[in-house]
Order: sequence, then structure tokens, then C-alpha cells
Amino acid sequence: MYEQLKDHDRMQKEFINIAAHELRTPIQPIIGLSDFIRYQKGDIEQYVQLIDVILRNARRLKRLTEDILDVSRIENRSLQLSKEKFSLRDMVEYMIAEYEGGKKEIDRISK
Repeated sequence: MYEQLKDHDRMQKEFINIAAHELRTPIQPIIGLSDFIRYQKGDIEQYVQLIDVILRNARRLKRLTEDILDVSRIENRSLQLSKEKFSLRDMVEYMIAEYEGGKKEIDRISK
């Protein structure tokens, strides 16, 4: 029983460390790009791509927090699962586009 408690405690600490790192990742572009846009002059239309990056990362942050809440529900045995069809191809294409779009924006801003 003691070993099980130790394992549970270790797994919980590991989860918290991973969750904190994953939450920090989308927060940086949200803050950085928001600050950048805030002090710019001119038409907002020229910053649409940057706003898209902010929105993408805000949505990612939302998904991560929902995942953390799901873990809590699993531990409390109150999570309800539902089946949902999705296209793996669309998901992979979305992730690639998100990665490439974020990289292009960072490269563009750094120049």
C-alpha cells in the first residue's frame, strides 16, 4: 500500500510538471504577440496573421486546461466518455499548419 501511495505521489508530481510546461508554451505567444500588437500604429488588418496566432494558442490553452480537468474527473471517477468520429488526416494537417504558421510568424517578427 505504501509503495502504491509513493507511485501515485510521483505520478501526480510528474503530471503537474508536464502540465505546467505545456500550459506555459501557448501562453508565451499570446502575451508576446498581444503586447506587440498593442503598441503598433495603423490598421488592424495588417496584424490579422498575428491575431490568428494568438487565437490558435488561446484555443490550445483552453484544450490543455480541459485535459487537466478531465484528469481530475478521471481521478474522481466522474468522467463521462463519448465516442466521436474525426478525420486523422485533417487533424495531422491542422497540426502541421499550426506548427508551420507559428514558425513563419516568429521568423517574420524576428526580422
